[in-house]
Amino acid sequence: MLRSRPVASRRQTVLGLLLGAVAGGAASAAALVGREARAGAARQPLLISYNDDYAPYSFVDPQLHPQRVQGILPDLLQALLKDLDSVRLEALGLPWRRAQAMVKLGQADGLCTFASDERRQYALFNELPLVELRPHLFFSARHPQRAQLERLRSREDLKAFHLVDQKGNQWAEQVLADFPHVEWTMGHDAVFRMVLAARGDVHVSLSPLVTQWRLKKLAIQAQVMSIPAPYLAANVPFHLGLRQDFPGARQILAHLDRRLAQAGSAALIESIVRPYHSATSS
Repeated sequence: MLRSRPVASRRQTVLGLLLGAVAGGAASAAALVGREARAGAARQPLLISYNDDYAPYSFVDPQLHPQRVQGILPDLLQALLKDLDSVRLEALGLPWRRAQAMVKLGQADGLCTFASDERRQYALFNELPLVELRPHLFFSARHPQRAQLERLRSREDLKAFHLVDQKGNQWAEQVLADFPHVEWTMGHDAVFRMVLAARGDVHVSLSPLVTQWRLKKLAIQAQVMSIPAPYLAANVPFHLGLRQDFPGARQILAHLDRRLAQAGSAALIESIVRPYHSATSS
């Protein structure tokens, strides 16, 4: 016949079991954290170089988050590549010409942009676009030839005007190469200062979303007009480009294309882009 142990003894036994379970759980948790830390350390850093002044696609807020790159492009890449075990995404925000030079010189690993002929000389690009931008013309609402500008329907007609664009915009440098009157500035804000000061007629923006964000920042929305320019390009795709000597570059780009080809990718992209559209219109 089995005897029951005293209550105090049973309590000690239960307490011992509980403490053992807690200790075992803590050890298991510590082991899991350790494995995750080792896995993170084993991942190769993949440093993406972004334009620090191309909101809402990529930007740095010097007041609120001076060390953080924000925007549609970093958010998209983080969401689409988070399940890739071989690399750990990192972001660097710089003025655009310098951001591109960092990749070209091998000091950063990739960039997300239009795959121009020059960029293809040092970077490999994935096939499917992450986003597609739609060119628009922007000009002063007080331009003396506003009616003529609003009626533009061809490249040849646009060539009669003086265009202003940012140095380092390789899409514009490539597409507008045969235009006789193009002036290049060192920054986006300077483009609109020139347009409003009648020192240039038109700016061809890759994205009305980018330009509306900038006009809102500069508080000049009412002073600038916009019309689509599909005769320059129906859309301008942005792809991920990795420097050609980055280990596993082709495999990473193929993985990204597989993710973009999945059924739910369009909804994922829309969920990331939508809040930025809302912020622009508010």
